[in-house]
Amino acid sequence: MTKRQMILVLLLAVAVRLAYHQLVPAFDGSYDNGSDSGKYIVAANSILDHGEVVQVIDGEARPDFGRMPLYPHFVAALFWLSGGENLAVVTAVQAVISAFTVFAVGSIAGAMDRRWMLPATLLASVWPAFVVYTAWVLTDSLFVDLLTWGLCACIWAANRERPLVLLCVAGLAFGLALLTRPVLMFFPYLLVPALAYMLVARRGWSWPRAVSYGLVPVAIMLVMLAPRLLATHGEYGVAVVTTQSGNHALELVYPCLRDQPDCDRESINNRRFEMVAAALDKLSDDQRNNPVIVDAIERDVALRLLADVPPSIFVLAMASSALRSITQTMLYEVGEQLNQAPRFFSTVVGATIGERVGAFAGIVLGDGFMMIWMLAQTAVLLALPVQFIGLTAGLRDYSRRPMAIFLVVTAGYFLAINMSFGNPKYGLPLNPAAIVFLVGGMQAILDWRRRRVRHRLDSGAS
Repeated sequence: MTKRQMILVLLLAVAVRLAYHQLVPAFDGSYDNGSDSGKYIVAANSILDHGEVVQVIDGEARPDFGRMPLYPHFVAALFWLSGGENLAVVTAVQAVISAFTVFAVGSIAGAMDRRWMLPATLLASVWPAFVVYTAWVLTDSLFVDLLTWGLCACIWAANRERPLVLLCVAGLAFGLALLTRPVLMFFPYLLVPALAYMLVARRGWSWPRAVSYGLVPVAIMLVMLAPRLLATHGEYGVAVVTTQSGNHALELVYPCLRDQPDCDRESINNRRFEMVAAALDKLSDDQRNNPVIVDAIERDVALRLLADVPPSIFVLAMASSALRSITQTMLYEVGEQLNQAPRFFSTVVGATIGERVGAFAGIVLGDGFMMIWMLAQTAVLLALPVQFIGLTAGLRDYSRRPMAIFLVVTAGYFLAINMSFGNPKYGLPLNPAAIVFLVGGMQAILDWRRRRVRHRLDSGAS
């Protein structure tokens, strides 16, 4: 890309994001999603009032390690600079940061094929998932920005004779991403072998050397995480990344609840509450007030409940989650944010599946916003085979294959870690790979078309 092209794409990305940003107040919407946004706003105000995120236990303020620290401090800094709880400022800054991330996506595509760089950058500049989540006061946009730059640094490192500096950049980006969302806490177990493979395949290194370089980003991530681990150990006696993993693990019981028709939701919920309460009754008051201990108990209960879920149901739930993460659009998020009251198929009543489909079709055809949703959903489904072609093109080419596998493996991590949570929010980290393979698929189709035309011309000339 030329400098002029980069400037124009950056201006386009900023303009699209800020235009959507202004649609929110125009439709009397909100930058607060009504759930997690409020928790980050409270955490940010706690930082401004106490210098850190705290929770009050028996009248005593103690550090709260439920949420990762970077985003609350990011919001707190913008509140302080803007002189108050100004959500519009937070989301506007997120929009600008996200605009620069389009170059990371383009650079990943360009590493695989120079022809892919410009279209991938253009596509990322208007990609709905990237645009929409900048307008929520949530960690997701900042997390994906950092993750994408980390992936970009890894891929470009594999193309350099001296990759150490880029691997350090990757570690810094991944470390900041981990301090934004704890979902990356298991990522190093996959990152080291995936990165080592890419270095072996691209640079021809021995495995021991490649693994040693693959450990560089992980080492930097651990160094960046160390202050938090020391803080949790000093406060509660155990070094942990977060105290919300147990509660989240309990939610993973839902594969049974979502995919097994005869599963009794109420009894399962009552059982998990009773198991947690029984374990807490055995503790002293100090132990019950220790969030690390409570978190461990909730995690243990979740694992025991998950062990009772039939393997077939668990696999079905994960497959269903992966499908939803890949195929769902951002339009439902847009509908909620812009007060369009979108209707979900799951809310439609009917005696048979045919009746429900018919009723839902009537809803879609009678609602302007749902018509837009239908068009967007159709576009997503049509893009899937093109993305598959792009993935195939990446895997078939010897030079692209290591990078394509790296993208697929890292995207697969998020599909696996999300378990039964299949929605656009949790599928957001898949989008950099989705854009790259969509562009690769379109390029492969164009190349095939050109070969066909050339063949016909050659046949006609002979």
